[in-house]
Amino acid sequence: MSTFLRLYRAYGRALQALGLLAAVSTFLMMVLVVVNVAGRYALNAPVTGTLEITESLLVIIILMALALTQFHDGHIRVTILTRRMPPGLSRVAAIFALILGAAFFLWCSYASWKFAYQSYTVDEAEWGSITFPLYPIKFIVFFGIILLAIQFVLDSIIEIVDPAARAHDASAEGH
Repeated sequence: MSTFLRLYRAYGRALQALGLLAAVSTFLMMVLVVVNVAGRYALNAPVTGTLEITESLLVIIILMALALTQFHDGHIRVTILTRRMPPGLSRVAAIFALILGAAFFLWCSYASWKFAYQSYTVDEAEWGSITFPLYPIKFIVFFGIILLAIQFVLDSIIEIVDPAARAHDASAEGH
């Protein structure tokens, strides 16, 4: 097995761990909402900060799973043109799309880094039923987007170098 394929698989395992974090966050959010509703209606005592906490957990849930979804090739594809193309041209289109995705998400990660850093420098906070800093969540947005950009770069490389290895790797994992 090539060094690159080992790196690709190791990155996939790291994404699995972040996917687990997203799953745990989903469970915690559901528990919090149930406790909040029960507390509100049964005891007239809702959980303070539920809205703010669930907003933050939602960011973790979505952004920690984006790159993992790309790793498992789970994003929606529009294939109306590529399924009619010859295999060689279809592969070129797939590589082009992956490179375009990498460039787009690298640009998004740059923009989200600036956004998060600016929030940190001004100590931006949310004022609601509780007050908490927003910059940690904005850095999580950056982290999730850069992970997705890296996944697109890795997918581009593997599609150029050895597309069969990625297909074989995914089928070996049962995906």
